[in-house]
Amino acid sequence: MAPPAAGPRGSSRRGPHVLSVLWAVVLATALSGTSLAASVRYELAISVGAGGEIWGEATVRGVAPADWPEAVFRLYPAAPGGDRLALRGAWVEGQEVSWECIEPTTATVAISTGAGEEFTVTLAFAGTVPEFSSTDGYGAYARSAHAIVLSQAYPILVPWDGGWIAYPVFPWGDPLVAEAADYTLDLAVPDGWTVVAGGTEVEIAPGRYRAEGESLREMAVVLLHGYELQTASANGVEVHSYSRPEHAEASRAALEITVAALDVFARHFGPLSLSELDVVAVPLRGAAGIEYPGLILAGEGYYSRYPSDPLFFPMIFAHEAAHQWWYAEVGSDQVAEPWVDEALATYTSGLYFESEGRSAEILRYWESGYAQGRARNRTAGITSPVWEFPNGDGYGGIVYSGGALFFHAVRERMGDDAFFRALRRYREEFRGRIASGADLLAALAAESPYPLADLIADWLGP
Repeated sequence: MAPPAAGPRGSSRRGPHVLSVLWAVVLATALSGTSLAASVRYELAISVGAGGEIWGEATVRGVAPADWPEAVFRLYPAAPGGDRLALRGAWVEGQEVSWECIEPTTATVAISTGAGEEFTVTLAFAGTVPEFSSTDGYGAYARSAHAIVLSQAYPILVPWDGGWIAYPVFPWGDPLVAEAADYTLDLAVPDGWTVVAGGTEVEIAPGRYRAEGESLREMAVVLLHGYELQTASANGVEVHSYSRPEHAEASRAALEITVAALDVFARHFGPLSLSELDVVAVPLRGAAGIEYPGLILAGEGYYSRYPSDPLFFPMIFAHEAAHQWWYAEVGSDQVAEPWVDEALATYTSGLYFESEGRSAEILRYWESGYAQGRARNRTAGITSPVWEFPNGDGYGGIVYSGGALFFHAVRERMGDDAFFRALRRYREEFRGRIASGADLLAALAAESPYPLADLIADWLGP
């Protein structure tokens, strides 16, 4: 997600409190086992009505890494209540089973699967996509007259690593922690709407679309009405830029920036395995951009103001393009360790500005942002979890800008060859997996010709 230039998203939800995360700790420590292999498959069938009604079924298949008396699924759009998306039924191997919502976004499903056994869970769900004007979120699950954004609009299996990795949904930051999986989506939409999705999508009949993708962290979808398309290519990736007609100039700029950024990043880290990347302008609140595998959402308001901010506008697209490496490919725990993807994506976005001869400018931006973040939150650090930023105070400045400055210091210590070799190593080792901060630091240390312990201690703490 791009740095929050306008502050955190709506603050009407509950704020973080130590007690509010206790249920997550219970989930994460109740059982023991090994990491869930990235062999999960989602088969989704979703229908969207003209008034924002949404309903469908999700069939999830995989192999249990441990003895499971139950499986845990998230319905992220249910926050702060359950009417936006809720379970309506559950079946295991075709037999109806019991299920329970332990809070609006989290459901347990009786499964009784042993370690190494295949499982098939089918979940029926339904809800309503709220109007953008009434949502208190970023706008990632919301509808307007011209766009319906369906982010995480289906039940998502919680990752397992000796326990279920689940957290409350906070009003800032990214809530999703998910294993990469293969996806097939059949989607029915109202007349006159077209579909843009992660992976590849094709219209199979009027109002019917199919989207598919392999090793996706999630499947995000946007329904569009009255949009125009511009295209270009970068290292074998077809880049599509969608916008309303009045934003055509900004959409062309977004396309050119994204293509240039992809070219720069591919030279440093290797090309993406994606065949296409969609960039879509939609109404957003409190976020300049949001990343998904194969899909970037960008705030429509920044298109309206183009070209008034020649630094922040390209930052949006360079940052979200970087997330195609650091999130879409290499996953992380975005709640407990948001710096692992956000700081690295921020620093990677700086490589685009470096290629444009603007290194000093982006460094000044990070230094200013970090200082402002520290002034707003004197207790949190670069590696702090999301819940240590009450009301989001200092989150962007500390995690994004401060983290980028850390990577800049490491690069200066290591030298370019060793630094980028370490990041290529990290990518190859953890592509399609969930990496930790320790994994990232270990990759840097393994390739560094010089000690890094002092830099790590100075920037990240003991």
